[in-house]
Amino acid sequence: MEQLKVLILSEAEFETSTEEVMDCLLQLGALPLRLNGEDLDSRGATVRFEICEGNANARLWIEDKELQLNEVQAVWYRRWVRNRQHEVVDLLDSAHANAGRLHYAIKRHLTLESRRLSSFLFSRLAGVPWLSDPEKASINKLHVLEVASKVGLATPATLITSERQEVRRFSDLYGLLITKPMGEVEILIEGENVHFMFTPIIDREAIDALPERFTPSLFQEWIEKDFELRIFYIDGDCYAMAIFSQLNPQSQADFRRQDFTRPNRYVPYRLSSETTDRVRRLMEKLGLDTGSLDLIRMPGGREVFLEVNPIGQFGMVSKPCNYQLERRMAEALIRRATYGQGSRQ
Repeated sequence: MEQLKVLILSEAEFETSTEEVMDCLLQLGALPLRLNGEDLDSRGATVRFEICEGNANARLWIEDKELQLNEVQAVWYRRWVRNRQHEVVDLLDSAHANAGRLHYAIKRHLTLESRRLSSFLFSRLAGVPWLSDPEKASINKLHVLEVASKVGLATPATLITSERQEVRRFSDLYGLLITKPMGEVEILIEGENVHFMFTPIIDREAIDALPERFTPSLFQEWIEKDFELRIFYIDGDCYAMAIFSQLNPQSQADFRRQDFTRPNRYVPYRLSSETTDRVRRLMEKLGLDTGSLDLIRMPGGREVFLEVNPIGQFGMVSKPCNYQLERRMAEALIRRATYGQGSRQ
């Protein structure tokens, strides 16, 4: 019997969770083929496409392995191109007055070329069942909060403003606040310095230090917590983990600010049936078959939804809780390859 062919679209070569899912696929009798977004953008690219007789016989070579795209039976969108190589290098050796503008135009052109190649690949595989959808990999956090509230999940009071006075008014109502990006969390690189975007607590002193006007920004009420919850969702099932981040001042506002001398405790957690049902309804309304969700459990047991990342990490939940999510992901891909059920059909 011919092996099921599963194409995995990942970001880079070293992704432990991706490799573990590939191992599980092999154990289950499928053939995983991996294409890294960085390979399409590197000078030593090991990938090439060939289109013969229109798109019907489009073929893809990954290193020395040939794959006709119409042979792919399932696709997993793990991640894709994040930072393109040309975006961080100087492409012109010129002191001309307009060199900066030309440099920007060239980089923009190369970025569009890369996006068109990705778009071709995704569209060519549109009829194949997918696990995770590239079109939904980056969803609007504000829309998600609205939908979460409509399905009955508790959500933090949220303000978006460009005025210091409005932040003061909001603080008068809710006390301590936090702020975080409305979009994706970025890692900013400046020479040898790397800057991370964490979620800080905003007190009255920090508000008073704000300029009178600033770029529209998101503020939320600071929610007292017993602990944080990280849930990995796949095909209707919720795998939850409690993170005792509040026990350490360094990670109290954001568990990602890990204290490696006193690491946070991670333990399995059973969601209430009401929250489980509401999470399912949220993910169905968003059209997501996978995702990492962040919630807070308040003193007294109330569970408050914060956000969802459609392509978030699952290894950090799988290992401490022994959920074996790598195998669950592989099984989901096998189901799609076998029965043709997926998010892009």
